Amino acid sequence: MAFVTVTENSDMANETEVAREAWSWVRKAPELAEARPELIAWGGDASADLLCWDVSDEDPGRWPVLVYNRDDGLWRRYDCGMVQFLVRVLRGGFDECPLGDLSLWGRESAVFLNRDEEERMWEAGLNPWTASRIRTPECSDSDP
Repeated sequence: MAFVTVTENSDMANETEVAREAWSWVRKAPELAEARPELIAWGGDASADLLCWDVSDEDPGRWPVLVYNRDDGLWRRYDCGMVQFLVRVLRGGFDECPLGDLSLWGRESAVFLNRDEEERMWEAGLNPWTASRIRTPECSDSDP
């Protein structure tokens, strides 16, 4: 059994309780019918989906992501960690979006840079988030 400390009054502690309650009555993907995960919520989205870990394994590196998509009223399991899950959502790397909120789904322009890479791109005249050239407005004599 793995233990993660979440303070009693934190939003994620409340979301964890909501997730645990929802697990008991919400439909699940067929492969989860008999599953008994130990849920800890780590996120949510604009459509109130719940993003959780199943912390049943003692090794946090093997905690899969479980998502309750409120739009289709279904729990699904994703056998990857949180970071890989988020990267795949941003890059449209799943067969279908696991979330009800599609605002970040398949944003190919999503770029993951460290501070040095970002600074080098700005200095080269590139917007690091779109990799496009930065246009600076030209001034004319008629501009105030």
